[in-house]
Amino acid sequence: MSNLNRRQLLKGGAIVFGSLALFEPSLARLLRLSRGTRYNVASPQGKAMLEIYAGAVKKMMDPALYPEGNPLNWIFQWYTHFVRGDRTKLQELNRVYPSPSANRTLAEKMWNTCQAHSSGQREDFFLPWHRMFITYFEDIIRQVSGRHDFTLPYWDYTDPNQQVLPIEFRRPGDPVWGSLYRATRWPGTNAGKNVTDGRSALTLDCMKSNLYSGSAGDAGFCANTDMNPHGALHVDVGNSQGMAQVPWAANDPIFWIHHCNIDRIWASWNLAGGKNPSDAPFLNQQFVFASPTGAAVVAMVKNYLSLPKSAYSSYVSRPPGSLPFPLKLALPKAELAMRLESFASEAANLVRLGNAPVTVSLGDAKPTSASAPRVEMLSSRLGALGKQSSLFLRFEGLSAHGAVNGVYSVYVHTGDAPAADARGPGFVGQINFFSAAGTHQHDGESTGNIPDKKAFSFLLRADTRAWLQKNGGGEPQVTLVPTEPSGNDEAMPTIDKIALVAS
Repeated sequence: MSNLNRRQLLKGGAIVFGSLALFEPSLARLLRLSRGTRYNVASPQGKAMLEIYAGAVKKMMDPALYPEGNPLNWIFQWYTHFVRGDRTKLQELNRVYPSPSANRTLAEKMWNTCQAHSSGQREDFFLPWHRMFITYFEDIIRQVSGRHDFTLPYWDYTDPNQQVLPIEFRRPGDPVWGSLYRATRWPGTNAGKNVTDGRSALTLDCMKSNLYSGSAGDAGFCANTDMNPHGALHVDVGNSQGMAQVPWAANDPIFWIHHCNIDRIWASWNLAGGKNPSDAPFLNQQFVFASPTGAAVVAMVKNYLSLPKSAYSSYVSRPPGSLPFPLKLALPKAELAMRLESFASEAANLVRLGNAPVTVSLGDAKPTSASAPRVEMLSSRLGALGKQSSLFLRFEGLSAHGAVNGVYSVYVHTGDAPAADARGPGFVGQINFFSAAGTHQHDGESTGNIPDKKAFSFLLRADTRAWLQKNGGGEPQVTLVPTEPSGNDEAMPTIDKIALVAS
């Protein structure tokens, strides 16, 4: 494989998947000998790469150059992430490929494979699947543009000075940049406003986690990254037929620049000392993509878990208050079980959200004696925590029946809810419903495409813990305040469980 020439690769484009599909890592070595460095989209190098990108996107969207069923066509790549929300995968397969073909077989294997947005998928594959996706997409841009020095630029939107959508994506009809424009963004996004205004704050709090997959309290780096900044940026940029919904997201060219940054954040966490899972089912998991010639490629997770430091022009640092990395990848269960207490919403009732603020009382998960009622225990329990213990607010099972507008700001407190002030000690963070179950149940070929419910968590700051300890004589409560107080009663967003966990 290492001696394959271009003619042999082009011949490989006609290979029917399942017979002689190209496998990693041989093809990976062939395609990545001179991969190069990915640059900030705001830098001169990044802008030069963005111009190459715009030209290639324009070609991929032209059916005269790349017919719709071609793996290098824009829609084929979009559908690899997820098929558009108003049609099923089967409907689109039958429309694009009325007769059997090698490309249809490849589409059957590739479309709707985004991790982790479907039933039965492991959340841990969110990061490696998207790394594979943007890597093969990057190779396709090289092929289409003829520029084999091309690298995807990244948008560093967690930098407060870079939270406006790059102007190149906001020029409809422009002969150079018009292919990067989409009308399916919020008006303010395309008008050049800060994408976080009135919506979700973009943070690097995910990097505070010290475990990739997490524990009973901390949901872990991967899941927390999936929530923010990943999902947060999605809902900040686009509407329900754009970036804000999974089935439509990859039709927006900013999607790829966004995920390049998510990949950089993962690489930054690894560079700081974070360890990826090492179990065989994770390492040996395979996914199918298209090579630059349209050939089926089977990629394995273990070949995508590390990058050279030169892969990105810059990296981000872990924020203050981050948890120290453990000496071992997996802590013994006895250590993970060191917990103060777990509070949770009543098991029989979901937390139901809508257009107005909702306050949830967190009842003691274990029965208490009459002489030690639960409302008197929070302050003393917090005081009993060792200095090395961490306190998490954990959310499980977000769901919605439709698009949820904006996000919900989260406050933890006792007694009356604090003023809605993100600078106060009671403010924990924000949640979004980008990948909530039920928002893209459009794949009705069998049992439907209902994603598994996820968990994520917030590591409570020292000032929040001190404030709760001082004012913790009452029952612990969580208040969720919508940033967009309209349209969400119809979407019916719910949460299965909220828990306050010490470990």
